[in-house]
Parts: sequence; structure tokens; C-alpha cells
Amino acid sequence: MMKKQILSLGTLACLTIAGCDNSLDNVKNQSSYNDDTYFTTPATISEAVTATYGLLLYKGLYSRDFYYLMDLTGNEAEADAPLLGDVLQLHDYSYASNHAQINDLWSTTYKMTFRANLVIDKASKIAPANDAEKLKLAQYVSEAYFLKAYAEFLLVTLWGRVPIRKDYGGNDEFYLPRASAEENWKQVESDLTNAISGLPVTYPASDLGRVTKGAAIALLGKTFLYQKKYAEAAAQFELLTKAPYTYDLVKNLDELFTKSPVKNAETVFDVPHKEWGGWAEGSPYYMFGSQEGSGSGKNTLTGRAMEYGWNDWRNVFISDAAVKAFTYNDEAGKTYVDPRATNTFYGDKASGGDVTYCDKCTAGAKPYPFAENGNGYRWRKYEPYEYKEKGELPQSDINSQIIRYADVLLMLAEAQIQLGKIGDALPLINKVRARSGAFAYTTLGSKDEAMKKIMRERQLELVGEQVRWFDLIRWGIAKETLNAEKKAKYPTSSQPFFQDKHVLFPIPLTEKNTNPLVAKDISNDWN
Repeated sequence: MMKKQILSLGTLACLTIAGCDNSLDNVKNQSSYNDDTYFTTPATISEAVTATYGLLLYKGLYSRDFYYLMDLTGNEAEADAPLLGDVLQLHDYSYASNHAQINDLWSTTYKMTFRANLVIDKASKIAPANDAEKLKLAQYVSEAYFLKAYAEFLLVTLWGRVPIRKDYGGNDEFYLPRASAEENWKQVESDLTNAISGLPVTYPASDLGRVTKGAAIALLGKTFLYQKKYAEAAAQFELLTKAPYTYDLVKNLDELFTKSPVKNAETVFDVPHKEWGGWAEGSPYYMFGSQEGSGSGKNTLTGRAMEYGWNDWRNVFISDAAVKAFTYNDEAGKTYVDPRATNTFYGDKASGGDVTYCDKCTAGAKPYPFAENGNGYRWRKYEPYEYKEKGELPQSDINSQIIRYADVLLMLAEAQIQLGKIGDALPLINKVRARSGAFAYTTLGSKDEAMKKIMRERQLELVGEQVRWFDLIRWGIAKETLNAEKKAKYPTSSQPFFQDKHVLFPIPLTEKNTNPLVAKDISNDWN
């Protein structure tokens, strides 16, 4: 049977020209790019770093999903009637391995490691033209190491044993088995050590938002703390309390959480949210999965204020347990309402919540009373209601704080308590309390008493900042704490709520279905 062939014009020409070079059939298109031909200059490496940062706003992370994932599972937010679908399952721990937001977070963190590894690999093949280019390349690589480490930190804390993508490799890395938690932590430590070496302490105004040396040191300290390496953690945190670092607490929490902050001394690592020139080329609803399609070039906003907002979509409210935590006994045994309540939620006078809103909406206008609206307790933190009555669109530009100096001071205090240096922890805790006008402790008591105080301090200071779930898990008290809070809220429910398996998220079904080495290492279709 004759074999049919389709001949190109070039081939037909060769048939009529003596001595035709057949290699002409394989001439490369000089206008096309691949990863080897495009990432060849510091400028293109910078673009790859920017794309890696962009994943902080991608599905599962800070444009939308991360606040639901951590606030609902940590019982700092509770579901209101409008909350539906997959997100509602986080409220009562009924999620499974096919949960959309959990799958998205897994996918995005691995995308982040992939892009960071690309930066590291391609930058190593560029010969800088001068010292300035050499310094820039070192900075870009260090930023990539930090972002890679942050993704790895989330993976090991939320899923435990996960595959480690160390390099920008080929098909030999397509299927990887799960590494031990110890190996994962070692990788985080290594990448952060590499990041610290090339990151600057500060940036010029044109580069604000990039990670700094201080951010890498803080995350390394946090990495040690989570592994109970208290001396190593304390050593890292202490670096940030002295020169060349100039971190400090802002005067009022509102500077961070009710209006988009300007450059401030407290932020160590955050995700900036900003409208970059309108929505002409994108949708304000880009947070629902089109972060790298429509909208990504114009918006880095977050939907949190709209979705949590009691005067907007009302999807959640602050949990009763979080509100009650602000009322406790002082050192004399008397009932005390912590003044941070006012900055955290709207409520009534007895709870300590803010009883008015729109205090600064219009010059000379009186604020609106909150309690008369029958709203119960509602989020004030990360909401714009002191400055405007409604959000109207998912367009919050209040930056997402990932690590701030108050957190660093409290982590340092915790490390000191665990090392038996309770006296050293006392002024650190009191410094954080003093900013909001809370009374100063004269003593922290025994080690156990001091730990109970630091646990409460972290809950009150960092509520709604996606920290508590991680704290409860690493302290080993998640099940008892969360089930007690849920039982108090829903005394007649037969729902088991938090079970032993929930200390880790389920390995996503997508990973199980595509990676046979992981699939065979999953127990009970969970982890």
C-alpha cells in the first residue's frame, strides 16, 4: 500500500535544487520562546520573580480562600446563613479529599515552588554584565528561595509528609514520593538560609512589597519554633529587635486593619492589596479564580472585607468563642475586658466591642450606632466600616498581614518561656499589651501559667489573621479546644466536629489520582 506523505513547500523546492541542505527543514523559529531562550537576562528573571509573588493572590491564598480555610477551621469565624458550598464544610470539619479550596491551596503552593525553582535555575546560567546586575540576580534568587520556603512551610504544617520539589527538574521528577516531615522541615530551613544571604534589609520606595532579610529571619524563627527548637527560634527573633532592623509597633491597630496602610514599622511580611488603575482590563470579581486571566494585571485586591462584611455579603461573623476570649480575669481575679476587643469586632459595651461605625465617613457627621442593627457580634478587623458605610464590591485594599512585629515579639516570648526564661518573656508580652492599653502583667507565674497567658495573648492580638489554627495544632490542643467551643455553641448537635485526623488536611484527590507514589501512601483516603 502506498504511504501517503504531505510535502512542505521547502521539501518540494529541495527536489528541484541540486545539493539542497535538508537541515533547512528544521530551521528554528527565532521569534518563539521557551524557558531556555526567554529567561536569559536579569530583567526576565525579575519577571519570573513577580510571577512567583503573584501566586500569593492565586486560588487558595490571599485574594480569597486562605481566610476562609484558616478562620473557619480555627473557629475564629463562624458561618452565617449566606455561606454555602465547599466553604461551609470548613465550619463543621465535614470536608473531604475533594474539597475545592484545600485542593487549590495545595496546587498553588506547588506552583509557587515550581516558579521559584525556575528562577533559581535560570538565574544561575546568566553571566552578569556588572556588579549591579550581580547584586540584582542575587536578590531575585533570594526572593525566590523565600517564596519557595513559604510554600513549603504551608505544605508541611498543613499536610505533614509531602513530596519535596527541590529543583527545576525534568521528567525524572514528575512523580515524587512523600518525604518525611523532618526532611520537609530541613528543606524549609535550607531555603530560608539561602534567602537570608542575599536579601536586603530595606528597599527603595519603588520596590516596596518585596520580601526583606527580616521577613526571611522571622519565617526561619517561626520554622524553628514550630519544630520546638526554642533556642534557635529565640536567636532568630532576637535579631529583629536590634539594629540594623527598626521594627516597632504602630500606635493603633487600626493603622493596619481598617484602612490600607502606608509603609509602617510593624509589617514584617504581608501581601499588598491595591487597585492598579481601574478595571478596564479586568473584573473586580477576579478573586473567584481568574487571578492570572482577567483582572490580574489591574487588581491585587482581596474579597475579605466584602465577604466577611456584616453590611455587605455577611458570609461569616466573628465566633462567640473569639468574642468571649476578650473577657478574662486580671491579676486580682476581677473580670477584665481586654481593650483590643474594640479594634477587633463590633458588638455591645459589655463585650468590649465597638458600638459605633462610620466614625470617619464624613467630616463633622456623627457615627452610626452599631448595636441597634441587631447584628450581634461582627468583624471590625480587616473591614473598612470606620471609613465607609458599605463596601459594595469585593475590592478591599487592606493588606493581608502574614507576619508582623507583634507576632515576632509574642513568638520570642513563647520561645523564652519554653526555655525557662520567663522573666525575659514578661516585657515582650507587656510591650504588645501596652500598645492597646491593656494592663501590664507583674508576673507570668509558673511555666504552665506563662504558657496559658501567651496562648491567650496570641489569640487576642492575632485573631482573624489566620494564625490560630496553626497555633492550636502545634500546641497539641486543637481537638479539645475546638470541640469544647463548638459544643458550647451547638449543645444539641450530634456532629463530631474535630476528629483526630483533622490535625492534617486530607491529601487532595487530584494528587492521589495523578501521583501513584503518593496514592499508595495515603491512609483511610485522608492523609
